[in-house]
Amino acid sequence: MSARQRNFEFEHLEKYHGDVDEVTKTMEDCPDCGKKLIITHWADCTTLLMEESAQCIECDFGSRKTIHSMN
Repeated sequence: MSARQRNFEFEHLEKYHGDVDEVTKTMEDCPDCGKKLIITHWADCTTLLMEESAQCIECDFGSRKTIHSMN
């Protein structure tokens, strides 16, 4: 597994702007082909973090990995 595949980005709400439909599209659609991403979550209750992984099965976008704080 390459270093790029293991890296997570911390969620920050400042990157989302626009109306509800535009924000939903940014979160749920592939930035390359526009198809829906497959999004999975793993909760760690000891650290209060949620790991999100999003992949597109329609193209070679790869994966987007995000960490959300549950606190």
